[in-house]
Formats: sequence, structure tokens, C-alpha cells
Amino acid sequence: MNLLFEIGTEELPAAYVPRALADLERLAAERLSAARLDFEAIETYATPRRLALVVRGLPEASARVEEARRGPPEKAAFKDGKPTPAAAGFARKAGVEVADLTVKDGYVWARVVHEGEPTARILPELLAGLVRDLPAPKKMIWGAGDGPFVRPVRWLVARLDGEVLPVEVFNVSAGRTSRGHRFLGPDVVEVDAETYRDALYDAHVVADVAQRRERVVLETATLALSEGYEAVLPEDLVEEVTHLVEWPVAVMGSFSQRYLELPDEVLATVMIQHQRFFPVRVPGERLTNRFIGVSGHQPPDLSVVRAGYEQVLEGRIYDAYFFWTEDLKTPLTEHHKKLAGINFQRGLGTMADKAERVRQAAEKLGGRLGLDEEVLREAAALYKADLPTQMVYEFPELEGVMARAYGEKQGLDPRVARALEDAVRPTGPEASLPETPEGALLAALDRADTLVGFFHLGKKPSGSADPYGLRRAAAGLVRILGRTGWALPLEDVLEAAAEAYRARGLEVSPEAVQAARAFAEERLESLLTEAGLPTLAVRAAQKAPSVYGKMLRARLVYELMQRPEFAELTRLYKRAANLASQSESTREPDPELFETEEEARLLESLAPTRRAVGELLERGAELLPPWDPAAPLPNVDLAPLTEPLAQILALAGALDPFMDHVLVMVDDAAVRENRLALLRGVRDALGELGALELLGA
Repeated sequence: MNLLFEIGTEELPAAYVPRALADLERLAAERLSAARLDFEAIETYATPRRLALVVRGLPEASARVEEARRGPPEKAAFKDGKPTPAAAGFARKAGVEVADLTVKDGYVWARVVHEGEPTARILPELLAGLVRDLPAPKKMIWGAGDGPFVRPVRWLVARLDGEVLPVEVFNVSAGRTSRGHRFLGPDVVEVDAETYRDALYDAHVVADVAQRRERVVLETATLALSEGYEAVLPEDLVEEVTHLVEWPVAVMGSFSQRYLELPDEVLATVMIQHQRFFPVRVPGERLTNRFIGVSGHQPPDLSVVRAGYEQVLEGRIYDAYFFWTEDLKTPLTEHHKKLAGINFQRGLGTMADKAERVRQAAEKLGGRLGLDEEVLREAAALYKADLPTQMVYEFPELEGVMARAYGEKQGLDPRVARALEDAVRPTGPEASLPETPEGALLAALDRADTLVGFFHLGKKPSGSADPYGLRRAAAGLVRILGRTGWALPLEDVLEAAAEAYRARGLEVSPEAVQAARAFAEERLESLLTEAGLPTLAVRAAQKAPSVYGKMLRARLVYELMQRPEFAELTRLYKRAANLASQSESTREPDPELFETEEEARLLESLAPTRRAVGELLERGAELLPPWDPAAPLPNVDLAPLTEPLAQILALAGALDPFMDHVLVMVDDAAVRENRLALLRGVRDALGELGALELLGA
């Protein structure tokens, strides 16, 4: 048996539809399974006016199952061999006779049989529940108190092999008819599980999301190509447009050539973010004055649609052009002075204060990193200079881009201009990272300043709430430091930010810096575990000072963890490290004090182990150069690491007999300290990889 269930609505928010389809499929699968209704497959469909699913391979009735239900203890159910009220009550509740009760393991049991129920009887309430329980960020009430649902429900279709199911929800009863396109199709279209997709297509509704997405891309790309151009097809825009239309029709329009003076990023932002139009470019070159909009229907005269698109876009681009020309009348240095009028955060000053703190911290760290001092100095002096401009006020997503564009237009060194653009990156969880080292340092210090400042104010995120974007700031910080590979401790970056606060009269405590560091390390752990590294491997590597050092060690520890021998080595290492911690001496082992072969053998193993660890880190860095911790793990063949990995694992062969046969804490102080020195050697050699004691049993 095959089921069709369609929820007809007023226009749904485009961003909601993908999530709604996933939730609808998940809920349907869960509830069908709970109702003991097996099925072969679930297909989902959606347009701006409907959500639908087709369930194939349903049985005539739910499965018959038997359940062994446990009741009261035998001593409470029977007295002198006769059933008590407890036994009678249990039997009645289970729907069986008292005589049918059995005793096992000291308890009374009932064999309960659940007979199958016709599928057509189960589905009506199950389907109504899907509508009522479908999650949504916001729901609404309409009419005479109907709802709540994300948008008003206007019709329902519920058919099981052609039979209409008596589903009613929100005062809407299910029938056999759907709706065609609002303008191009018939008002009423009879559908069932077999005809749904084709019948709606004939009514100018592309219900299959993948098919509609393909049509959006094909129509747009083909139209651009027919004019000798190339359509710019951002995946996010393709997805959004797919859920804005039922019958995609691409329409090309144009705007005044004079607006091509604007940077491509401005034109693209106006078209993509604000009008949902696809930009068009000459292949391999910059954008042209053409664009493509996707209409939801096809009127007899497309020129009317084109004119409407051109009119609304012209107004938006004119505004951007006005901002561009007005902003360029003022040098970036003058724009930068206006930061004093923009508040950063109560208790942390203005954006001018923040910019000055970042400048001071950059001056402190730039020399350590070998950056171009002149480029860094100029970029730091203009950091955030585009924030007060009219363009960025109207289009905040262009911050950084406009600093570069205005800077280049006003004769700024291109390296400085690019650093100003980079100082804003990354703008989101998956956004691109800075490309210039000077911009990367400014971007890292921007986020460090935010973290240290807010932790000083005691505004650490709690639960899932993060009103100040501190998780985003921490993720951006560790992504930047990880990708650059700088041998710069995370704590030093945060401390430089704290010192800049102190220089301006705000006494940030060491505790606030440590709390910010721990928070950033938590974000790094989250990113790396999401990328596929085990949590324990990441935590073991956190003792490395630099972010890249933590990442590299976590990946190498993970490689070790996949060797069967590593579990035994970590078990031994944990014991050795615990014993070694009982002495603060720094003396080296003295072979003259050895009393056993095990001591000599362990000492002989330490030097090769140290070399192997050093070689592992050196070769590992060659094979695993710095990467973005938010990206998938580098797909690299680590076979060249086999030899140092094997040498490290071989240490267990010397450490095991030592731990088994040598008493470390003997009365003789000299011998005891000598043996502890051996264990310190083990701890220090392997400790270069991380806190391996966290991995021991």
C-alpha cells in the first residue's frame, strides 16, 4: 500500500522548508515504526505552498506482537498458593486471566498479545499528529483560533491506495485534490501516491525539490550562456530561490553601465542578498551590467516581469552608488576618527578604543612573527575605518571589503588594503580566513580583544545562549591561529589583548585571561572533534602552547591510538607519570646506581624514544602543514610516519618489565631518586606529544 499526505499552506518561509522536510520525514518514520507499520521508503516533496510525503510499501495492518510483561513479586501475587488482589489487578490490566499468569525469577509474568490493527484505521490520527507536532521556529494562529502552524493550512490530501483517509486538523478535512499553480494551473488537481509528481507538473507545479533546483540552475545558466555570459550561482541563493518558486522561469535584465564603477562585491551583495538575483559576468572576468531573476510563473509578456526587476534593482544600486561616491569624498583616516562615536560595549569603551587596543597589541606581536612592520603599522592605524561609512551602515556584510575598496581608490598600498579586508575574516563558521599575515594578526587580535573584554565583564555564555557572539569570536580566533601555523601560544595572544586593556586603564585580571583561553580551547576541541578527531586525543594535545601545535599533536596521537599496542603503552605511561610526579628533582639517571637489568634497558630505550618523538613531530608537520580546524581533516597518507610510530610504541617493551619487577619507592634515597629520574625521562619524552596519561586505563 502507498500513502500520499500533503499539507497545503499559504507561502512558507524559504529558509524553513528544508528543515521542515527533514523533520516531516523523521517524524513520519518514527511514528510509523512506533505504530508497528513497516514501510519500504519515504519520499518528500515541497513547494512554497505545500509540504508532502509519499510512503511506499505499507502493510494492510500493523504487525502482531507478543510481549512478556512483568508483574508484582510472586510473594505479593500469591498467598498460600492462591492469587491475591495484586495478581488479579495485574491480570486485569494485562488483559489476561489469572490462570494464565506464570512465575519466573521470583516475579509474576503475563503473555500479552497485541493484534495488528488496519493501517487505514491507524493513519488518520498519526497524520494529524504530524501536522500538529511539526517543529517550527515560530508558529501562528489564524481564523477562528486555528493552528498553531508555521503558516495557515488551507487544504490537506490524505490517500491510501486511492482511498481518502478521514484526517482532520485545524478545521481542515483531507480530500483527494491538491492545488495547481496559483496563476498558471487549475485550482483543483486530483492526486494520489502514484500520480502526485506528474499531475502537479502538468498543473505547472514542480513538487520535486531536486528537480526544481536543477531547473533553476539550468534555466539560469542556459539563459546567461545564450547571451555569451556566465551566471554566478551561489549555492545558498540557488537553495533559497528553489524554495521561493513553484514553476521557475529565468528572466534576464540589465542596469546602467555607470554602476559598474562599484566593486563587484557591492553589486553582488545588492543582487544576491537584497533582491535574490543571480549576477552575470563575462567568463573569467568581472561582473557585467546584466542579472538574472527567477520568476515563479510565466506571463504572456516577460518584458513586464523584466521591467519590474530592473526598476527595483535600479533603486537599490542607485543607493549603493550614492553611498560609494559620498564615502569617497572623505579619506579613510577621517572615517577612522568617527569610530569614537560608535559604542563597542558598555564598560569596554568605543570602537575607537577597541581599534587602539588592537593596534597596540599588533605592535607588540608583529615583530615576533616577522611580519612586514610598515604594512602592519598602516593597516593597524586604519583598522575598522570603514565601519562608520554609509555603505557599511547600509550593507554591514561589506565591512572589510569596503575598507579595501576605498583604500585602493584613495591610493593606499594594496598590501595594506588587503590586510584591512582580511581583518574582518572569518565572518561566519565556514567563511574564508585571512590571506595576508598582517590581516590575520589584526583579525586574531580583534577576537582576542572581544573575548578578554567580555570575560573581564563576567559575560561568559551560558547554555546555548551567546548574545555577544563569543563562541563565534573564539572559533574565529583558533581558526586563524591554526591556519597560520604561528608558533605563538594562544595565551600570549590573549595576554597581549589584556595588556592593551590595562594600558588604557582597564585592569583585566589574569583569571579573565585564563578563562578566555580555556573557552577558546573548548571551541578548538569542538571544531576538531566535529572534524573527526577523538575527544581524548584533542584533550591530550591541549598542553601544546600554539593552536597549530595542539592540532598537529591531536592528529598524531589519533594515529597512535589506532595502533593496538598503544593502549598498553598509555597504561604503563600513566603509572610512570604518576610516580614521576612524586619527585621535583631534575637530576639525570645515573647508571652507576642501577641494580637491575630493567633499569639499564629502560635507560637505553629513552634516547631512541626521544628521537622518534622529535622525528614524528618534524615529519608530521611536513605531511600536515597548518590547516583550518573547521575544515575536514587533511586527507594525507601518513605511511612515512610508520618508523617513528613503531619506535615510540617499542618503549612499552622496556617500560613493562621495569614497572613489573623494579620497586621504585625503595628506602635508599639515592636509588629511589635515580629510578624516579628514569620515569621522568619516560614522562618527558612522551609528554612532548601531549598529556598521554588522559588516555591510560
